[in-house]
Amino acid sequence: MTGTTTLRRALLTGAATTAALVVLFPQAAQAGGMDPVEVLPYERVVINDEFVMGLLPEGEQNYVVSSPDSFEEDVEAAKGYPGSSINPDSISAGVYGVDGEIVLLEGAWRLDEGVPFIAVTPEGQGWGYGAQPVLLEEADGWGTYYFDPARWAVEGVDTYTITASGPDGEVFDEIEVSLDF
Repeated sequence: MTGTTTLRRALLTGAATTAALVVLFPQAAQAGGMDPVEVLPYERVVINDEFVMGLLPEGEQNYVVSSPDSFEEDVEAAKGYPGSSINPDSISAGVYGVDGEIVLLEGAWRLDEGVPFIAVTPEGQGWGYGAQPVLLEEADGWGTYYFDPARWAVEGVDTYTITASGPDGEVFDEIEVSLDF
């Protein structure tokens, strides 16, 4: 009974304990994601020292991932782009790698009802980590996500499976990504 009570208490505390859950109960990470971050159009979302993200209201599922130094320039350029325009109930994925290792996973999601749970599972591992969903304020039905492997001390991985589940827990899309596309 103590284990159940501890798990329930940890699950109710939100994103702050997600890291602890992954360490204590790695299989629990596959079931959910992190609390969404809601941003204004063109607002800078810091992923890490190397990458930032911004969501745009122009186009369909339009967003940028860039270096902090080129963010404003990249946002201005993206204002003229049509965006990702992904299908309903699906996700897209982008991969950044250095020396044969994935250093960032990112993408967009489109789901009519709610925010998806996006799990990122390293190749050869039986459980995944929650990706960070990002929403554009007052824009329903789409958003982005990112996963920084260094934040979770995941090293030496060049292939991941990205699984998106709706609020009901039903998987609606899954993508395998690799540096060997």
